[in-house]
Amino acid sequence: MTTKKKLKTAAVSDAPPDPREPLAPTADNVHRLLGELKAVLADLPEPPAPAEGAALPQLDLVDAMLHFYFADGLPCGFGQEVRRRIAESFVDRNEFRVTEAFEVEDMLRDLPIPNLFDRCLAVRDSVAQIYNDQNGVSLGFLREAGISDRNTFFQRVPAVQPQVATFLTNLLTIEELCFSDKSTLRAQQRLGIEPAVANKHLDELRATLKPYGYLPLDVGPHVGGRKVNTKHLLSPACLLVRLAPPGKRRSS
Repeated sequence: MTTKKKLKTAAVSDAPPDPREPLAPTADNVHRLLGELKAVLADLPEPPAPAEGAALPQLDLVDAMLHFYFADGLPCGFGQEVRRRIAESFVDRNEFRVTEAFEVEDMLRDLPIPNLFDRCLAVRDSVAQIYNDQNGVSLGFLREAGISDRNTFFQRVPAVQPQVATFLTNLLTIEELCFSDKSTLRAQQRLGIEPAVANKHLDELRATLKPYGYLPLDVGPHVGGRKVNTKHLLSPACLLVRLAPPGKRRSS
């Protein structure tokens, strides 16, 4: 008589929790993120005062896209270091656009980024499709585009993966919440922020970020030696995007 072997229980993953896990926009969570935001900003250099009459700088949305591709599931220091290397290694985005994915992978191989080649290939394809659609590697037009126009654009550039499109869309909503001179009620509604929470924390959030005029992607100064700054898990931009609803991810 034979006996069946007992099936082994699947091992519990020892992977660290995703630092980008969305948070419900409750008063406690917003208060907590405000504290983390101020801690990161304390380690960033103060932005120079703009010339009289000049507008504050805006976050480059292509940089934001690159950042998320390489930092998705990881601390933001990885995205910051990748962006630094790309900026130093390529004259401009057109040169980066025509570079093969394996060349970018070679440049980043010392960084422990999972699925590195897949990320490099996704970035290359995304940049190429954006260029073909816009005749340039720029996404600033998304700020003036309505929600439906943004969705239509992302449908035209399917190489931009769903989680990246969601990140950019949510980032624009957070920008509206933090910097718009107009009513932010619609932005609050898209994020699901209750009026009581907005009344309690929104003024403090806007005052904290006002000197910058944009949402920083960095977590602090570059540490040198091609190393990753891991003092803070997330940049100001990515901290606040945690308040936005999650989107769909492309199945592997």
